[in-house]
Amino acid sequence: MDSETVTPEIEILNLFNQITGHRHKAGKANLSGIKRVLKEGYTLREIQEVIQLKTIEWKKNAKMSVHLNPVTIFRESNFDKYINQVINVKENPQMYAEHFAEINKIRSGGNNSTSGAFSKIDEMFRKRG
Repeated sequence: MDSETVTPEIEILNLFNQITGHRHKAGKANLSGIKRVLKEGYTLREIQEVIQLKTIEWKKNAKMSVHLNPVTIFRESNFDKYINQVINVKENPQMYAEHFAEINKIRSGGNNSTSGAFSKIDEMFRKRG
């Protein structure tokens, strides 16, 4: 196999790095979960939505940011839960905004304080229609 060949797994890893701002390398540990998720038939859009959701949820959370990596995101015991979380967010975005504020310790004086923190995820799913 040519080392410069860009496989679907590497494309997903590149997308992961682009979204998260990280620099994970295309090693076996980082690619094996991605390969499994692709074999299970998840679409690029579903994978992207999971990466975006977990990035928004975890990147600025000191406790959870260490888990924002391909091994954790694409682990067999996790990915299915994350897909279902994306579905839940789409069905009830306000509930997720409140959850996001709580886990990220956003202090509020009123109900609108979480809307800024949630605007990226709201915009992401609004485009789907």
